[in-house]
Amino acid sequence: MALTLRRGHVTAIREQLEELVRLEVDELPCVAYPRLTGTVELGDEVLVNEQARILGLGSGGFDVLYANLTRGLGLAPADGAHVMKLPYTPGQVALSHKEETDELATTLAGMPVVCCSLHSQLAPVCAGLGEGLRIGYVQVPGGALPVSLSDAVRALKARGLIEVAIAAGGCLDGDVECVTVSSALAWAAARPLDAVVCAVGPGIVGTGSRLG
Repeated sequence: MALTLRRGHVTAIREQLEELVRLEVDELPCVAYPRLTGTVELGDEVLVNEQARILGLGSGGFDVLYANLTRGLGLAPADGAHVMKLPYTPGQVALSHKEETDELATTLAGMPVVCCSLHSQLAPVCAGLGEGLRIGYVQVPGGALPVSLSDAVRALKARGLIEVAIAAGGCLDGDVECVTVSSALAWAAARPLDAVVCAVGPGIVGTGSRLG
């Protein structure tokens, strides 16, 4: 199935954060990622991807802003960025990756790494590790790719239970970006962090098979 796009206008803005906007386009729920598609305001003419809503998906049953035709065309790439996220897709975007700029550790040197199978495990794991620890979160592919979609990550950062959110592999829009999960862990090990928690983003797919 091809992309299902529609043209519309922003009729309401319900929540506006630096990294995420919850809005309505022609009175239908939508999310926008302003660091990727630019700022959005009431009345803007936009293109949205409406496929998840049409298919009646559960946690992903809302439109996603694809392009802002009023103020989102001709946006410049991040300074010095040349590694693509979502490469060779209509949504490919160049973002700065830490492998390009920062030192990576050659060993984890005993740094604890907790691997979660569900995004909903992230909050209890971070709470269980306890306050006062500097925890890095590595989001890996398997659920939602934008780290910025996660309200759990926002809440944990606000409470000091996550120090930095790293988007690894196909994930994007974190505090920092890494090309692979391995280099994300190596980057974290070179920082003053006490532990790392890895998880997929919200909204995973269940196949109904014994392979998940």
